[in-house]
Amino acid sequence: MTPRNLVILYSNDIHGNIPALARIATLVASVRSENPGAPVLFFDLGDVEDSSVRVSSYTKGAAMHRLLSVAGCDAAAVGNAGILSYGGGVIADHAAAASYPLVLANLRTKDGSPLPGALPTALLDLGDLRLGLIGITSEMWGTYETRFGLRTLPVLPLVEEMIATLRQDGADAVILLSHMGLRTDRELAETLTGIPLILGAHSHDLLPEGERVANTVIAQAGWNGEHLGRIELLWDGERLTVDSVAVLPVDERVSPSPAVLAEAERAERDLEDMLSEVIGEIAHPLDYSEDRECGVLSLLADVLRDRLRADVGLVTGPHLTGPLPAGRLTRGELWGVCHFTANPAAANLSGVQLSALVARGLDPELARERPRPLRGQPRGLMHLSGAELHDSRLLVGGKPVDQEQTYRVAASDWELSYYGGYVGQDWNLQLEYDSPTILREALEEYIRTHSPVGVTAEQMQDST
Repeated sequence: MTPRNLVILYSNDIHGNIPALARIATLVASVRSENPGAPVLFFDLGDVEDSSVRVSSYTKGAAMHRLLSVAGCDAAAVGNAGILSYGGGVIADHAAAASYPLVLANLRTKDGSPLPGALPTALLDLGDLRLGLIGITSEMWGTYETRFGLRTLPVLPLVEEMIATLRQDGADAVILLSHMGLRTDRELAETLTGIPLILGAHSHDLLPEGERVANTVIAQAGWNGEHLGRIELLWDGERLTVDSVAVLPVDERVSPSPAVLAEAERAERDLEDMLSEVIGEIAHPLDYSEDRECGVLSLLADVLRDRLRADVGLVTGPHLTGPLPAGRLTRGELWGVCHFTANPAAANLSGVQLSALVARGLDPELARERPRPLRGQPRGLMHLSGAELHDSRLLVGGKPVDQEQTYRVAASDWELSYYGGYVGQDWNLQLEYDSPTILREALEEYIRTHSPVGVTAEQMQDST
């Protein structure tokens, strides 16, 4: 047969950037209108969701899949962002909001079944070409297993098995939708056969012309919706080959899709009843500050110590971003100042470790840092519950910390996991997670059951 063209457009790691997604939708529609005789597919490679964006955060990411559907998405890999906060169960909510398959092969339930809402593979019928898709997501150092009881399957033998299965099911060609990161994609490309193209994500790399490794082309389009990838392929009836790779800039020169913006507005309106519900009462105003002790963070430290039955509760600044007024409190008022989707957690620390952790948490220079995971927010100073500094000495329960004693410490995974920058990787803490609960859900439950809620002067003195 005469070779014919196939166009694949792809986005990755949009992270809740709705204006960019609306512009991507315009570009997708434009490319489709310019190629009436060729299939034009649009794939997303995961992490379209982000907790810093209101409509994404409040729907646990589901609203972003409504927007991707309106943008014309044909299939999407599952990223790590939603699962890390909400567990594997959130994928079913995303799938219910999506008009396309969510493809995920390597992360399974404890019994080895696919996560509800996810498909290990998908098969697209494009006339004389049946295109197979395999989806894989980042392994996250065992976090899925320890926090959510999920299973991560070894990627290389799994993908080889999935290729064979797709071929048996009639696939003429197979490509990989990977949220594993560029380094892993390169390792896979070195070994796999029969995969002409890996569409990548997670590491936020921009590959303007792609990268060829062995017989496979790897493509990735940066992050935050700043580019839309475009790949031209040729199908000759037997073999699918990559002809060219490019990235299209997504900027103000591209008009946003009115349909995507309208769907975003509808998603916001759908939240109104849920956010207007009164969840409890605040006894007196709880202030907020980035650089000193404040009422809202002191309350959260108390909530975590109480919830996880710990000796000490501690939190840093990014979990809350504003005060809470006195009087009846709605869910919207609480959620409006609590965006960070960290999970409550607890661990046993020695007195030496606890002292070091608190010292780092109270370091003013560290508190001013704005690390990338916090999306521009400062770390803020650490707040304590059940512990206090007195004459530069750390007291727990009113007594000087015993360097050899073991203390149960409640915080979030941000403070107790080494990636947060407060604990040593060599501490090898065994965290107990209260998953898939996130901090604002823990706060809401506490306010419901303890109203009217306040923070006493004595509790404030326990803080920083």
